[in-house]
Amino acid sequence: MGKVLYYTLVDLARNRSVVAFTALILAVAEGLFLVEADPVKALLSLVQVMLALVPLVSLILTVVHTYDTHEFTQLLAVQPIGRRAILGGRIGAMALALLVALLFGLGLPLTVHAPGSTSMVLLVAVVLLAWVHAALGTLIALVHRDKARGVGVALVAWAGFVLLYDALLMALLFAFSDRPIEPLVLPIAALNPIDLARIAIMIRVDLAAMMGYSGAVYQQMLGSGPGTAVALGLMIAWIAWPTLMAFRVFRRKDL
Repeated sequence: MGKVLYYTLVDLARNRSVVAFTALILAVAEGLFLVEADPVKALLSLVQVMLALVPLVSLILTVVHTYDTHEFTQLLAVQPIGRRAILGGRIGAMALALLVALLFGLGLPLTVHAPGSTSMVLLVAVVLLAWVHAALGTLIALVHRDKARGVGVALVAWAGFVLLYDALLMALLFAFSDRPIEPLVLPIAALNPIDLARIAIMIRVDLAAMMGYSGAVYQQMLGSGPGTAVALGLMIAWIAWPTLMAFRVFRRKDL
C-alpha cells in the first residue's frame, strides 16, 4: 500500500487541479480577510463559502481523478498487490493531498488573520468535509463505469446536500409546526455532513441566527462543547461508511 500511496501522491502533486484548488482557497480566504476589517465577520463569510466550495471541488476532483487513472488501477490489479492495498493507497493519497491543500490554502490565512479555537474548529471541520466527499466521490466513481454519469451523480449529491436538504427541512418544520419535532432534528441533521460542519463551527461562534434551526437545537440539547464533539464525530462516521462501501465494491468489481 505504501508504494501505491507514494506514486498516487506524486501523480496528484503534478495535477494542476490540486494546485489550482489550493490557490483558489488561498485567494478566497485572503480576499475575504482583506475586504472585511472585522475578522469575525470575515470568518463568518469564509464559513459560508468554504461549506459550499470545498465539498464541490473535493467531490468532483476525486471522481475525475478516479476515472482518469483507471488504466493505472488496472495495471496495479494484475500485479501481486491486494485490492485492499490498491484502494487504500489511492484513498489515502487523495486524503493527504486535500489535507495539504487546505492547510496551505485555508490554514495559513486563518493563522495570520484569525488565530484561535474557532479557526481551528473551522479548519478541522472543512478537512473532515473534504474527506467525506473524497470518500463519496471514490464510491460514486467505482459504482458508475461511465465518467459523465459519475460526474452527474456527484453534482446531484452535492446539490442535495447544499440546496435540497434545507428546503426539505423547512418543509418538515412547516408541516409539523404544531408538534414538537426537536427530537427528530438531531437524526435529520446527521443526514447532511455539510450541515454537521456548519453546526460544529457556528456553535463555537455562538451565533444562533447563523446556525439555523438544527444548529440551535444541537446547542440547546447538547451544549456548546458536546454539540461540537457530536457533530464532528458524526462527520467521521460519514467518512467511514462510504470508504467501507468503496472497499466492498472495489473488491468485487470487474476491472
